[in-house]
Amino acid sequence: MTECCEEGTKLIYSCTGSADVGEIADRMARRLRDEGYTIMTCLAGVSAKLSGFVQSALGAKYYN
Repeated sequence: MTECCEEGTKLIYSCTGSADVGEIADRMARRLRDEGYTIMTCLAGVSAKLSGFVQSALGAKYYN
């Protein structure tokens, strides 16, 4: 993958919290990142309206 803000980048948000299934989701998200399928980012950064996180989210590919 290239830059985080590249048009159409695939982003994944994995917020684990304190749940065991959250840990499993986090491990899978990290595996997808490590294999180059996606970039992990932070939903809290989007919620806090931090410009880099918001711009990345706006430019990402959307899958329903």
